[in-house]
Amino acid sequence: MQDSIWMMGVYGATVGAGTLFLPVEVGARGPHIFMLLLILGLPLSLLPHVVICRVLMRDSAAPDQTLPMFGGFFGRKGRERVKLFFCVAHYPVTLVYAVSLVNALCHLLTVRLHIPGVNRWSLTLLVLALLHLVLLKGRDRVVKTMSVLALPFAAALLLVAAWQIPDWDMKNLTNAWQQTTQSGGSLRLADIWLTLPLISFSLCCAPLIPALASGYREPHAGGEVQAVRVIRVAYALIFISITFFVLSCILSMPADVFVAAKSNNLNVLSVIGGDRSVLSWLAPFIAIIGMSKSFLGISMPVAETFSALSANVIDCQIADASKRIKTAVIAIMFCTTTGIVWINPDVINLIETVCGPLIAVFLFLIPSYLLFRRQKLKQLRNVAAFISLTSGIATLSALIFAMLQK
Repeated sequence: MQDSIWMMGVYGATVGAGTLFLPVEVGARGPHIFMLLLILGLPLSLLPHVVICRVLMRDSAAPDQTLPMFGGFFGRKGRERVKLFFCVAHYPVTLVYAVSLVNALCHLLTVRLHIPGVNRWSLTLLVLALLHLVLLKGRDRVVKTMSVLALPFAAALLLVAAWQIPDWDMKNLTNAWQQTTQSGGSLRLADIWLTLPLISFSLCCAPLIPALASGYREPHAGGEVQAVRVIRVAYALIFISITFFVLSCILSMPADVFVAAKSNNLNVLSVIGGDRSVLSWLAPFIAIIGMSKSFLGISMPVAETFSALSANVIDCQIADASKRIKTAVIAIMFCTTTGIVWINPDVINLIETVCGPLIAVFLFLIPSYLLFRRQKLKQLRNVAAFISLTSGIATLSALIFAMLQK
């Protein structure tokens, strides 16, 4: 029973809002990106999550409720720095989901429902205020909200993918392939390089792994062997589901739809199904649910970790004062997020140049650093560790590549 719960938890946390950006990028850049997903999807997802789980299972320190759980491998200062980097790496992800959520709502209200006079600023304030109020209610309320939405959202994506099967047209794929072959080799290399962070981002559930490792470290819970088995089965299901969803989208819609979605900063569910089909009305609601779920799921550990760091800095251990600090942190997050949503940056560009590379450091490079620097982890220095390290370097280098292109 425990294995099934964790398996569905990993599945529901991974097949989330990040999945909605993959079809847009694959459809806009060409089928060679889908081939890249097929080849590198598992190495960029399964292996680093297995490695980080094995590292966490060997952590001698007590589980850290604020995440991440690397306490036994760093000194006090090092542990605090890793927590700070966790916040820095994952807070931009919440910005991506907030921008995408408001854009999806605006598109639904103005384009699908034809409601005049929708004010984006007022809508932004209302939506973000509601989400941050849920955060203020605490971890239990967020977890309950997540558990209610996670698996139905993942099931809805599979339903959408299956719904599109009658509209599959191989010409969408062949035409896109012809356009791709007409472009230069250097352009295709750039497409491939910059898509690595997006693949890592869309297939990542790193914030959940410390909690999973903590659960399986309990007596009679199964230990490392069972925890790794759960991750492997979950990621087999994840990989099949996501590739099926992406393939269904690129076979059912021409490339210009994805190009338009990317230029308008929209996810795939906002443009799916044309203008009059049932799917065109249903899909945007699914996207809004997914964005809300993912926003809360990432914002919660970021807010809790940053609140704990702030309390440590001012040496505050009183419960009431810690609660006030958390309220202040969430208020700052609300103000910052509102400003970023109003600016409306390109979300895919933000993923490729900020979110993906920073998450790669936490997911790939920190565990790899520990593997090769800590004698206690010597047994884990195997092929999987080497692939994880190489994947992390390649994903992080996309940031440097993007900067050199500007």
